[in-house]
Amino acid sequence: MTIIELTDDNAEDYEDFLDDTVMADIGREYHQGLIIENSTGDGVRASVFWELKNVEIEDADTTSEILDLFSSDSDGCAEILRAFDEKGIASGAKRSYFELAELDSIQRESLENDGFKLKKSESRDICISIRELAKLPFIRIKTPDYIKSLSEVTDRQFKTGVMTSVLHGRYGLLDDLPFLPLRWFDTKLSSCVVTDGVINGLLLVRRIREGLYRVELLFAMQPDANINLLNLIRYSVRAALKNLSPDDKVIFRRHTSSAEALTKKLFPGMKGSEVYRGEKHYG
Repeated sequence: MTIIELTDDNAEDYEDFLDDTVMADIGREYHQGLIIENSTGDGVRASVFWELKNVEIEDADTTSEILDLFSSDSDGCAEILRAFDEKGIASGAKRSYFELAELDSIQRESLENDGFKLKKSESRDICISIRELAKLPFIRIKTPDYIKSLSEVTDRQFKTGVMTSVLHGRYGLLDDLPFLPLRWFDTKLSSCVVTDGVINGLLLVRRIREGLYRVELLFAMQPDANINLLNLIRYSVRAALKNLSPDDKVIFRRHTSSAEALTKKLFPGMKGSEVYRGEKHYG
C-alpha cells in the first residue's frame, strides 16, 4: 500500500473524502496527515490526521494527538496506524493519544492491536448553546471600554498580544498560536484587553463549522487577570448573543486545571458527552 502525505498541494484531491475540519487544518504548523488510496485510485481506503504537541515547550515531552481517523477495512487501518507511529517517533513523540466521539469495531480493534489502551470516558469538552450562555447572570454587567472586539485591533497589535501570551507560556489549545493570523479567528466573537494601545489579554474564538464555535485561548495579564478574564467572557458572550442564533453552540475545553475550575464555576453540573479515549507510549 502506498502512503501519501497530506499537504496544501494535494489536499483538494481528497476534499470529497475528508472532514471539513481536517481540510481547514491541513498545512498548519505541527499538523500532519496520511492517506492510503483505494486500489482503484478513486477514493480513500484509510486516513489519519494528527497534531504534534509541546514541540517548542521546554521540559515537556513531545506528544501526538490523533484528531481524525478513517478506515474502510482492517488492513488499511493497521497500515495507516503503523505509518502514523513511524512519523510520530521520527518527530520525537514520546506518547500518542486521542479523544474521538466515534470509533467503529475495525478502528477499535486496529487501535488496540497497535498498542493503544482504549476506554470510554467523559469528553474534556463541554458544549454550551447560545441560549444557555444568555442565562449567565454576570453578562448583564457593563464591560469597561478597554475591552475591545478583535475586529478593532491591527494585525501588529494582535501579534504583539499573542507573543505576550506565548511568553507567559499561555498557548491555549494552539501550539501553533504564534503562526496564526488574526483572521483565522472569528473577529466578531473574539475579544481583547487593550491598555495604552497594547493588548494584554485575549479571548480567541474559532468557527469550527456552521453553528459550532470553540474557545481557543483565554489569557489576561496580572494584576487584574481574574477581573479581566470575566470581562473578556462577558464581552464575547454578548457578541455571541448579537451575532449567533440561540441554537448555535460554543465548545469550552477543560484542558487544564484552571480551565476546568472556570467551567465548573460558569456551568455547574454541566457534563461532556461520552467519547473514546486512548493512549500509547513510545520507547
